[in-house]
Amino acid sequence: MITIESTYNGPAGWGHGGTAAGHFAANVEPDGATVRFHNPVPLGAAMTMERTEKGVTFHHDGEAIATARDLERPLSVGRFPSVDQWAVGAAQRRWLDARDGLHMAPTCYACGHQRRSGGLQLRPGPVGVDGVHATNWEPEGDGRLPSWLLWAAMDCPTGFPAFHHVDADEGVVTGELSVQVLRPVMAGERYTILSRRVGGEGRRHDTEAMLLGPDGSSLALATATWITVPLAAVLPELAKAS
Repeated sequence: MITIESTYNGPAGWGHGGTAAGHFAANVEPDGATVRFHNPVPLGAAMTMERTEKGVTFHHDGEAIATARDLERPLSVGRFPSVDQWAVGAAQRRWLDARDGLHMAPTCYACGHQRRSGGLQLRPGPVGVDGVHATNWEPEGDGRLPSWLLWAAMDCPTGFPAFHHVDADEGVVTGELSVQVLRPVMAGERYTILSRRVGGEGRRHDTEAMLLGPDGSSLALATATWITVPLAAVLPELAKAS
């Protein structure tokens, strides 16, 4: 059994994709796995696990929620341009400008700007070079961060390049997330996450991200597939107003 507690939300009423994926991946390989989502992750509800030759599938109320499997090969993420802290700061300040301040998950655990407490406080905004987005991350505490937290931090940065690519009445949700941890990540430091959209077709958007240490070294990689959905599907208040 596995449960994603209500504090780890993404869009309203749904579990945060990266946090859930990190916990799912722990049942396969926490430092390198792929998680594919089949349905939104429930909050505060126990999910059962089923091991098959394809990986571990998590179920709730008769529906498959996600499947975690080993990485088929090491992740391949392209080289990012050098981005200094001035550019990261500017990107964070304009992270929602392209959407006129609209956030599709305003209380999200990782990037919610209306979250009252806790959360990772990520603000992945465009740096204006090759579609690259950037945000800093300063995890509190001591010692090595748990792998699931790295998954949580890599999710939203891969999503914003896709969110800025869709129409004003559309949002995006995580379809698949792969993470590979290259080196231990410690609390109490400032890290930078760079991300970008690298392709896609129809409703699909392929993105990638890299977590950089204070010295600029690569500590973790991520690739993701995001799926376009009507914005009202992730912002229920829009549906009520229509």
